[in-house]
Amino acid sequence: MIIKNRADLERAHGKGAKIVLGAVEAAIKSVEPGMLVKRAVKAGKDSITFSDIYKKSFTIRDFKDVYVVGAGKAAGPMAAALSKMLKGRVTGGAINVPKRTRHAAAIDRISITYASHPVPDESGVRGAKRITGVLEKANEDDLAIVLISGGGSALLPLPAEGISLLDKQRVTKDLLASGASIFEINTVRKHLSAVKGGQLARRARCRVVSLVLSDVVGDDLAVIASGPTFPDPTTYSDALEIIKRHKIRNARVARHLERGAAGKIADTPKPGDPLFSRVKNVLVGNNQVACESAARYLALRQIPAVESLGSEFDGEAQDFGRFVARVASGRSGPFALVAGGETTVRLGNTAANNGKGGRNQEAALACALSLNDPKGITAAFVGTDGIDGNSDAAGAIVSDRSAAGIAAVGPANVQNHLRSHDSYHALKKMKSLIFTGYTGTNVNDIAIALRLNTS
Repeated sequence: MIIKNRADLERAHGKGAKIVLGAVEAAIKSVEPGMLVKRAVKAGKDSITFSDIYKKSFTIRDFKDVYVVGAGKAAGPMAAALSKMLKGRVTGGAINVPKRTRHAAAIDRISITYASHPVPDESGVRGAKRITGVLEKANEDDLAIVLISGGGSALLPLPAEGISLLDKQRVTKDLLASGASIFEINTVRKHLSAVKGGQLARRARCRVVSLVLSDVVGDDLAVIASGPTFPDPTTYSDALEIIKRHKIRNARVARHLERGAAGKIADTPKPGDPLFSRVKNVLVGNNQVACESAARYLALRQIPAVESLGSEFDGEAQDFGRFVARVASGRSGPFALVAGGETTVRLGNTAANNGKGGRNQEAALACALSLNDPKGITAAFVGTDGIDGNSDAAGAIVSDRSAAGIAAVGPANVQNHLRSHDSYHALKKMKSLIFTGYTGTNVNDIAIALRLNTS
């Protein structure tokens, strides 16, 4: 069972919770990294065939040694599955994984570095140097398989010359707090890095195949983990404009970006660069896979109307929660809705204005407050990585029974919790928090709303 407190939530929120939470678990199981790697990679005696989620495939032959490197929340189970499939053919490798990851077992010939996320640390830098060392050791007739997943931006930190790790830590924290989009954050990260934005591929003389698990709305390979093996269409000028717009103040970072914008520092490799002729990127999983699995689960429960709203929701978390409430309240009869994406929370300027919780909890609380006709409705908002914001919860579930919880806490108090981004404590009182622990995968967030036949 993925949801640790599922039984308690079912008791608190009724029959609808059982189905909704089952759909959440089905979604997370469908993007288990090791399983996705097994689907995407077929190892022959003298070849390896790679397939993406759209069943497009290609085969690599005539290679000597195989190296495995990677960084991200899913890098551990991806590497373990790949090593097992290749059956001792991995010559060497190195991966960076989160300190709180479940995957702690040794992997044959692949070193594991445990590093900080979402703010990078010195361990991540040491691991990044091991990764680049592996790639620089590989010869032209070798093959490097790069494992990329959500969290890779923070877990592959190698600051550009003239930039310190402290600079990157401060800028990352400030951008996260500002409500900047992942595209904006990663544009800045690429131009403060020696490996992001295609620069990791620059360090490899051999053929490179990247297996990518997307945590980005729209699956832009240039954005996922800041695109270490993908051409970068963004520039120093773009990064400079972003820090100015979000009022990020760091003199050394600003000078570095200004020098790059003036052409005094070579930019990241762009589309059309010849180096990418020996690089292939394979999408092995994304939010759509998770949403489709949730929808199939719901259809098998004989819900007569199951509708997917897509996997590209973004914007403010509270607005998304209200949107789900509005759509659910406007439907009659039994139905289920599935939606995916990743929203943002724009924090206040002081600690007093920022409580505990994350985007999924904030969306859930906004949804609970906005349901016009809650009878029979149950809705869950969950981060597939199991960690929502600055809390230990993965998200939350709300239902028609939440009205009693809101009344017990006090509607005005609940609104205050929402305004101060303190959804966690309100939802805890309402017995709505979902706990999974770290799942070892990440394909953004999923939201599921359900109304059973209430007659």
